[in-house]
Parts: sequence; C-alpha cells; structure tokens
Amino acid sequence: MPMKIRQLLLALLLSALLLPGAVLAAAGTPPDPGPAPPRAKVLGGTDTLPGTWPWMTALLDASQPDLYYAQYCGGVLVGASWVLTAAHCVDFASPGDIDVAVGVRDLNNFTGPRLAVSAIVVHPDYDAGRLVNDIALLKLATPSSAEPVPLFSGRSRDKIPSSLLGQTTTLLGWGLYNTTAYPYFPSILQQVDLPVVSDSVCTAAFGIPLADSQVCAGYPAGKDACRGDSGGPLVVRVDNRWVHAGLVSYGTDCVQEGGFYGVYTRTSSFIDFISQYVPDLQVTSGAPQGLPWLLLLMH
Repeated sequence: MPMKIRQLLLALLLSALLLPGAVLAAAGTPPDPGPAPPRAKVLGGTDTLPGTWPWMTALLDASQPDLYYAQYCGGVLVGASWVLTAAHCVDFASPGDIDVAVGVRDLNNFTGPRLAVSAIVVHPDYDAGRLVNDIALLKLATPSSAEPVPLFSGRSRDKIPSSLLGQTTTLLGWGLYNTTAYPYFPSILQQVDLPVVSDSVCTAAFGIPLADSQVCAGYPAGKDACRGDSGGPLVVRVDNRWVHAGLVSYGTDCVQEGGFYGVYTRTSSFIDFISQYVPDLQVTSGAPQGLPWLLLLMH
C-alpha cells in the first residue's frame, strides 16, 4: 500500500536531515547526486484572524478523512480552478492522491468542501536536486467560489540597493509550531512577518548561490517556515489588498542558531508559466504600501 503523502514528506525530511553536510548544487552545474535539501517545511507565528486569507489553500492527502492529519503542504487559489503550490509537494503524486481545501483557517473546524484535483502541472524545468523552479499548478475538478489572490509581476532584477534590505513580508502556513521537546502542528493557520535578506547573506548561510527566481527571507533563529508549510505563500500589501510574491521552497530544520534562512520561489519569475494555464489570473505591478519594494518583487 502506498505511503501516505504526509508520511512520505516526513521520510524525505528525515533522510536529508540525518545526512550532515547536504547542500544544493551550485547554479549552472548538474544537480548533486547526494540528498536533496530539507523540504521547507510557520515557526514563531501567531494565529490568523477569521476571514483574513480567503484564498489560502491546504493540500490534503486524499486518503485521510481528517483534515488535520491530511494537511501536508500549503498553496493559494490563483484562479477559479487553479491552485499554486511548490513542485516538491506534488511531483511524486497523481491527481487522485490530492484534495484541497480553499479558505480554511482551522483544520479542526472547516465546513467547506474538499475539492478533488484533476491535473497536476509541474514546471518543466523543475530541478528536484537543487529545488530550482520549484513551482506547480493544481487544476481543480470543481471550481472554487473563493476569491483568488493576485500575483505580483515585478520588474527586471538588477543589483539590489542596500537601503531596501530587511523589508517585511508575511508568511502563512500550518507547519510545525515548536521545535523544542513538545513539537506540534497547529490546527489554526499561522502568520509571521519576515524580513527579506540579501542574496549574499543567504549564500553565506547555505554555501550556495540563489537562482534569480529565488528570494531569501527570515531570521537567523526563531521565525521561519517549517515542516508542513511548503508551497505556502509569502505575501505583501499592494493597493489595499494582499498579493502573492513568493512560495515556501526550502530551508534547514526550521530556523536554528547558525544563520540559516528560508528560500522562497519568486512568483514574478513565473507569471508567463502560470498565465498559460490560468485564464482568470490576476496580476498587479503596483508598489507595496509603505514598503520599499524592489528587493522582493523583482524577477
């Protein structure tokens, strides 16, 4: 009998964490044949308020009837029939293995429908070894009535002025809440504000350069994405609404002492890919309110 999705991801995480020194291959080189980086996996977050994030989506193991135990990754509704998530959350699965719950806040008290998935579209250049182009779309068998989240379409990436570093984004997810002696996965959707950090800081922490389609955010210790948050959104406020700027890709065993951060897939790098499949995609290019914006929202 096939291993359940949550168990499979946990097995992948543990196998990576038990092998010290695992790193990503350098950009432009073939993938390292060794273990993939730990799947990033909201640590240090707070409970979200009801109705705040109507497009937030939980990816569910279709074989598990209990939403709390079925949830294994996050995503966002980007069109009536399309959910955006990380490729590493779905590249091993068939459509029938996955359900989604759109607009869920509390996994233990959700009265909406579980929607079946009819197709999985993984980015054609997804590299599972380096987690580059770590992005995928799920087509829903039944359209959702929820309002989709707009995506940010940025400008061409250039050198990032140092004055723009450290600006804040908001991360959402149900991932591992506490990595001390009593770890648990919260039932209520968590949110945490994270500063964007420079590519050079992230490269020094991981020992590898970021791709242009990636962005680094977080703190050296205490707040980050964690296991169960993969595919979830990194959002910013634009024109009085929240827009999707990135999705959780990878990190270490959550944030820990030693200067490790989270790496996110930069949404603006994949607008063309997404728009091929999502006819009702909403895209905005405005500047986030009250925030210098070039760092995160360029591609």
